[in-house]
Amino acid sequence: MTKKLKRDQLPAAKAKNWRHNFKEEKDKTFNLKVPKIILQKETYLALAGENENRVRIYLGLENDKEDHKYKLCAFAVSAFLLGSGDVYADYETPVFKLEKKNVDFSNNTKEVIERIHLYRKWRSGELDADDPGAIYRRYIYPNAYLMTKFELHEIFIAQKKDEALIEFGISKTMDAMVTGTSLLEADEQAAVEEEQEYFDVMAPCPPYCDERSLYNS
Repeated sequence: MTKKLKRDQLPAAKAKNWRHNFKEEKDKTFNLKVPKIILQKETYLALAGENENRVRIYLGLENDKEDHKYKLCAFAVSAFLLGSGDVYADYETPVFKLEKKNVDFSNNTKEVIERIHLYRKWRSGELDADDPGAIYRRYIYPNAYLMTKFELHEIFIAQKKDEALIEFGISKTMDAMVTGTSLLEADEQAAVEEEQEYFDVMAPCPPYCDERSLYNS
């Protein structure tokens, strides 16, 4: 009997296929280092707040290269429903960098914006125009992701996980997948293999952008 999927949950085979596609794309258009991108429960609770706001994750690049490659990074902000439509606007603060231990960058939004802009130069092909895959990146890789409420509530509240690990996969564009993990599991690759539950939880930017946002300037 097929196990009933939870809301926004990806079938295991689909998650595996998305991850496989992303690995293949690394040889064509994706020449960045990808660290572990972790959303901690404390960060989630701070961003969601009493109103259960949504979380938007912006992609950026570190200033320094590693093995002659730029390194991907990510920043999370709180997004609230603007009016009665389907538009979510960003709060400018707090903003957190999603590393193994999340870092509050609320007092350094200038650096956050600089790193986001650097990623967008890579995405547009401006950063390394001589790379043959650069011209295609804007059609594959988004600027940001707007996460839904359900998967994070499932991971942090229902499953009582300490952390959510954000990975990437490709269907037609690069998608983000999230799975729950504990502090003890965070460094174990086995914790994110076949037995894990993956959720397709985020709406990529573009098109789901906050055009008024400080971080989307």
